[in-house]
Order: sequence, then C-alpha cells, then structure tokens
Amino acid sequence: RGKRKLMRPIATKRPMHIVLRSSKAQGRYSLRMLRTQLFIQKLLPKLEKRFDVKVHDYANVGNHVHLLIKAKTRKGFQDFLRTFSALVARVATGAKKGNPFGKFWDALAFSTVVNWGKHFERLFDYVKLNQLEALGWVARDKRSGTVISRV
Repeated sequence: RGKRKLMRPIATKRPMHIVLRSSKAQGRYSLRMLRTQLFIQKLLPKLEKRFDVKVHDYANVGNHVHLLIKAKTRKGFQDFLRTFSALVARVATGAKKGNPFGKFWDALAFSTVVNWGKHFERLFDYVKLNQLEALGWVARDKRSGTVISRV
C-alpha cells in the first residue's frame, strides 16, 4: 500500500500532467499561504534548469498542485518530482531537523502522459481553470465539475 507496483509511465517526447495532493494542506499549512506560494514560484524555474524539465504551467490550488511538464529524461523527472515534493512539504509545514512533521502528501503523485494537440490544450485550459478557482474568480459544481459562476 502506498508503493508503486509498476514503473511510473514517463514520456520524454510528450508532456505530463502531475498532481500532488495533501489533505493536511489547510489553514496555516495551506499551499496558498504567501510564504509557500512565493517559494513555489521561485523554486520551479530553479528546478527546471537543474533537472532539465520544462514546466509549461502549474496551478497551486491550496490543498493540491497541478503541474504540466515535459521531462527530457526519466532520471531528471524522478529527481525533479522528489525534490519539488520534499521542498514544498518542508516549507509548508516548517519541518526541519529536530522538528519533524510527518507525512504531508496523501499519496504518491498522480501522473499521466498527455498527447500534443487537443489533449494538451484541454489540459492547459483545465490547469488555468484551477488557477482561477484558487483565486476565487470561478466556482465549480462539486459533483459535475462544471463552472457554475464567474465573478
């Protein structure tokens, strides 16, 4: 349980959609806290260069993060994902040596390979919709996911 049974599907020629979710990311641990939000903004460009990964877009929704990325190598992708998730969890919780927090993310990161074209465009729009929802500019129906109001 909580361990992958197969290797994570990775495509080096196509983009990927990654979702990291945490039910503990509420209140002062929220990913939308200013300190954490600014940290993520500054961290992504650094990790892009370091691990040779292109971040097409991302959405920080508070309790989860959507990433739309393209990795050049499996190793670079794995290192990017491990580093990003660890550093974000550490900043969000304030954990450090002598002050552990415990498990922050609910599960392993969800990932799926995306085709170029309409699939990529729809996913890009979905990430943008999540950004607007996080800002409070759009509301969606909980069951169907359809947009019910725009501010």
